[in-house]
Amino acid sequence: MAADDLAGRGRGQTAQEAFDEARMLADWYSSSVPTTTRAVAPVSLPTPPTAGGTVPFDPQGRPPMSQKATDHAALVIVYTWGSLPVGGAISLVLWQLSSVSPMQLTFAGLGASGVFIAIGAAARMIGRAFRDGASALPDNTVNQYTGTVYVQHTELHTETRGFGRTNNQITDGTH
Repeated sequence: MAADDLAGRGRGQTAQEAFDEARMLADWYSSSVPTTTRAVAPVSLPTPPTAGGTVPFDPQGRPPMSQKATDHAALVIVYTWGSLPVGGAISLVLWQLSSVSPMQLTFAGLGASGVFIAIGAAARMIGRAFRDGASALPDNTVNQYTGTVYVQHTELHTETRGFGRTNNQITDGTH
């Protein structure tokens, strides 16, 4: 098969491809050569589309994408570079710990976990204090009226003592 016959199907055939094709056909029809179990046909690459008289080219740099995808890719790059010092520090610590006895390593691990538990408990107590302080603040209610308005304010005070003895008192808002 000549190279001119392949011109309409994409790219031309090289001399090596023509030789391999002839050898595979000869092997196929020969009875003395074992049967080929797999033959890969040469891939025909499509011709690139043209715009006017020019062929498009690949732009250098990052491919065009949405702003969100660009921001996400930049964050991935930053986090990747940011993890290098952390990994290096962990490697140095582990290298130094290779000469430590197992008992010392156990105490160091327990001490570190105790610190993390104490920090977690302190964070929970601080968060609870902020929530309790915010709930103790009075609600800020602003009412805007036009004309004569009569406002009646009623409060319910509940006091519990002992085992379930509850006293409810309704007042007019003045103590």
